[in-house]
Amino acid sequence: MKWPWLGVASLSLTCARPGPLPLARAESSSPPTARSPAPARSTRPAPTRTLSPAPPVSVAAVCRSGSLSTFFDALTELRSGTRHEHVRVLWLGDSHTNADFMSGRVRSALADRFGDGGPGFVRIGSKAYRHEGVKYTRDGRWNLDPDPPARRSRQNDGVFGLGGTRAEPGPDARFSVQASAPGAAASSLARFELCYAMPPGASFRVELGSQKLLIDALCPAEVTPSGLAHLTLRAPLGSELVIHSARGSPRLFDVSIERSETAGVVLDVAGIDGARLETPLAWDEAAFAEEVARRDPSLVVIAYGTNEAFDALRVEKYGPQLESLVQRVRRGAPRASCLVLGPTDAPLGEGSVPRVAQVTAVLREQSARLGCSFASLQQLMGGEGSFARGMRAKERLAQADRLHLTPKGYRELGQALASSLLDAYSAGRADLP
Repeated sequence: MKWPWLGVASLSLTCARPGPLPLARAESSSPPTARSPAPARSTRPAPTRTLSPAPPVSVAAVCRSGSLSTFFDALTELRSGTRHEHVRVLWLGDSHTNADFMSGRVRSALADRFGDGGPGFVRIGSKAYRHEGVKYTRDGRWNLDPDPPARRSRQNDGVFGLGGTRAEPGPDARFSVQASAPGAAASSLARFELCYAMPPGASFRVELGSQKLLIDALCPAEVTPSGLAHLTLRAPLGSELVIHSARGSPRLFDVSIERSETAGVVLDVAGIDGARLETPLAWDEAAFAEEVARRDPSLVVIAYGTNEAFDALRVEKYGPQLESLVQRVRRGAPRASCLVLGPTDAPLGEGSVPRVAQVTAVLREQSARLGCSFASLQQLMGGEGSFARGMRAKERLAQADRLHLTPKGYRELGQALASSLLDAYSAGRADLP
């Protein structure tokens, strides 16, 4: 049964003190600074991208109502060969997003048609994590903040990068990631951009293929006003990146992996189990907007609502929460298209939990006000009762926890969403039907 909707390049800068460890080299846009004592927060000028001042401009004035034109125009430029930068998609959401089965199918559908730009954003140090485009391991002791990651109130300074988490490695900690690049693609040149913050006296070691690097506070890197350092390395796409703890408590956020030689689509997935709209609103706004600006997405997907469908909060509260989140996103990416996804179906007997439709209606209405496109995942699944039908399917599409889909169910739902986007693009529309 199917858901009803289916009918090595050389590098330029050393970053470590002389010693027995072989050195790798890091990419930089300017010569290295002289060795001298320096504060840990900034050894390089901040990126030149300008952020909108707070409070942000009216979101309704940024984008035509329901328009996906920025995203679709970027895809057209990519397909015609007139665009030489990746078309990036930033996808924020809950456990449905964190699993990366649904978003992974959308990623592959876009890459098949417009070119593969690489796996993009990869979270560092998280235990429960999956990304369709990479092989990922995490060993040893790690301290992860916020705790729990889905919390809806500010923890510490609230600086949690693009994906809402940061990890501090223990003495025995090890992290590795390797892009799942087939055939000749594995040898194509790629950029590996590390995001981290370095307290005084802290350092960590990086291995990238045959290269080795000790990273400390003196390593030349681009540092944002919020204190997040970005260091870019180059290596073949299929190279394994390994991080080991070295000294102190460095704060590690993520690594973005992208092809260097050809432009394509990059879909960044930043999902958190149990997350709600309030979860990203608990992060530091300026730091988050800076990271969004660095990624420069053409489309931002906002996919919350499933957990809200089981809360007791009045559903009218979710409209202002969505508006606040869209404002934050547009502070970093004012021209990006916006797509809001309503919650998946949730079973109640043979029907559906009524609150799913109520949350969907609030998000749909607010999306129109904010100039965002909207798609109901419940409707893409087949409407009311689709979860219960998926649980009874011969090849099960929905899990017995009555909350999550099976990998097959997520992939079929992702294909339905991808088809909706591509059909709208092919028909010359600027919105979903």
